[in-house]
Amino acid sequence: MSRFRASHRTEIVYAGEARESVNHVRLLPSDSPIQTVVDAEVQVWPETAVHEFRDSYGNRVSWFHVPEGHRRLVIEATATVDLGPSLREAAGEMGTAAMSDLEDPAYRDEFAEFLHDSAHVRSHGPIASFADELVLPEDGVREWLTELEAQISTEIVYTAGATGVETPIERVVQIRRGVCQDMAHLFIAIARRRGIATRYVSGWLHLSDRFAPAESHAWVQANIPGVGWLQFDPTHPEPQLNDYIRVACGRDYADAAPVQGSYLGAPPESQRVSVTVLPRTDPEA
Repeated sequence: MSRFRASHRTEIVYAGEARESVNHVRLLPSDSPIQTVVDAEVQVWPETAVHEFRDSYGNRVSWFHVPEGHRRLVIEATATVDLGPSLREAAGEMGTAAMSDLEDPAYRDEFAEFLHDSAHVRSHGPIASFADELVLPEDGVREWLTELEAQISTEIVYTAGATGVETPIERVVQIRRGVCQDMAHLFIAIARRRGIATRYVSGWLHLSDRFAPAESHAWVQANIPGVGWLQFDPTHPEPQLNDYIRVACGRDYADAAPVQGSYLGAPPESQRVSVTVLPRTDPEA
């Protein structure tokens, strides 16, 4: 088991006074079969009370209200998380499911909301045409997903700044460039089109060959009949999955966005997001 210390800081500077700011923040990781949260908290400046609830996907949602005028809003989440072996690594010993297992009515009923289009995920038109270009093996669900992961990484070139939060995936397949969020949405669209229940995951990633990622990361989980939810990352095919801290999940980005809110007043002048994920060498601390 490995221990990591993560921080996620969002700083918004407004062009004038902002007030009555109400925000919902998904920045606190939860326990899962592959991660244990040692500690986690959200702090806000201007200082205000931060409340918490669980949404329908089990995500920890922090919410707060800043009624007084302010020109700067800072939201900082910190967490210490222990990560265990990836379920995907263990799944290799469990075998896989046949593609025909996807037709099981019980499977389709249980995971129905992860089998259909959603706000950022559409599987028709240009997406269907892109999917038809791919050559994917039909000898097993896990093998099909692993190859989809690799081919999206090949076909879509990771390019920072090429797209934004609202860029449709139809545009992504047109320009063949995008970021982790785009690749995750594209993977989900194609997997759902094939009848595989797939969900969007947001969180933090530690890569051993650099100090820290520049921003939050997005990947996916696919449910393989008889095996369960396994992680796939088309941005980093065949990744070191032990270094992924899952924070939130949902049908797509809209269900797992780190910060969502509203306020009255001047428009934002700038917004900066910084993420740091570092290994801890003192696992008992």
